[in-house]
Amino acid sequence: MKKAVIIGFVFAIIAISVVFFFFLQAKEVKENRTLTKQLSPALLEQLQGKHISDFPYAPAPIQWEGKYLEADYDVIFEENHPPLYFSYNKKRNEKLNTARFFPGNDIKGMVWLTNGYKLVGRYRGGGNATQPYSVLSYLDLAQKTILAQDTIWGGMPPRTTNSHSGANGKAPKEEEIIKAIQSRTGISNVN
Repeated sequence: MKKAVIIGFVFAIIAISVVFFFFLQAKEVKENRTLTKQLSPALLEQLQGKHISDFPYAPAPIQWEGKYLEADYDVIFEENHPPLYFSYNKKRNEKLNTARFFPGNDIKGMVWLTNGYKLVGRYRGGGNATQPYSVLSYLDLAQKTILAQDTIWGGMPPRTTNSHSGANGKAPKEEEIIKAIQSRTGISNVN
């Protein structure tokens, strides 16, 4: 009887932790979307209805003097306006020390993160083995071109899985994304 109570208590703690984690994630997404709608009207107008793939790739040095914001792929619908295909990332901009440029009235560029998966194999029992990655596109707002792109790879998927739907590797580490942006923009974190 005592053992059953302990097991039940452990499962309850795990369940509460999972619900709390998803609650925090949802709260963060909502906050980022709210902040996105508060970005500079000129910036929003320039990017409404545009995917990062709509901009041509023209490799060139990034000369933004640190005046940029970072955003992640997302889809935000606003009544009577084309959708926005990005969302301001508050935490990442704070880590990059670029949150000080919010709402983006005089920024020179935007780092636009998109995520994807590369098929690296198939499991015997069925399902795909995929490796996640993030692409950082450095969009120059004056030239309306992508000046550079960096791909940050996540981990490889497990060699075996019991799931028939397949398995993914771990997502790219946040520290690697931050370092790549800092390296490419030439601005290190001053925090």
